[in-house]
Amino acid sequence: MNANLVYVPVGPDRFQAQVIAEACRNAGIRLELLTADESGVDPMMGIVQGHRLLVAAKDAKRVEAIRGRLQGVG
Repeated sequence: MNANLVYVPVGPDRFQAQVIAEACRNAGIRLELLTADESGVDPMMGIVQGHRLLVAAKDAKRVEAIRGRLQGVG
């Protein structure tokens, strides 16, 4: 993996992960949402592994702040 990219965990809830991803995009942060549930086919995998955002290292703190504000929304 590129040293300039980092993973930010966003939890087991796919809907909440998507909300966090969209909030970050609206803040101008480029990212990729990595889901662990086979596109919703196997939700148990999302619970076990959790979903993550792949972001530039320079944006990680902003993403974590947005995640913290939105945790539990949805």
